[in-house]
Amino acid sequence: MQAQFEYGTTHVAHVPVINPTPGTFTYDAELYLGTLKVATSGIVSFTLIGGESKTVDFAITMPSVEGTWPVLIDVLVAGVLIAAYQAIEDVSVVITPDVDIGPPTWD
Repeated sequence: MQAQFEYGTTHVAHVPVINPTPGTFTYDAELYLGTLKVATSGIVSFTLIGGESKTVDFAITMPSVEGTWPVLIDVLVAGVLIAAYQAIEDVSVVITPDVDIGPPTWD
């Protein structure tokens, strides 16, 4: 399964998260495409009290390169990676030409 987007467009991924511990934590999370980070949401910070769940939004602009990439999310607390998640759905980026070009004719 994969989502397909046009290059240069911005989309928002809505990601459900939960703090399964009894403590309160501030999390820093990043959603990115491909292991080489061809596109990234940048760091999104949020705080959850123990047992709380919420949906975190990650805005990301599609790269100007055609291809298909896995969607990855890293979550850190105090600079320590606590979760690395790979979504089950990849993202595919397509480039639709702004003009149709036919074959040249010669004299």
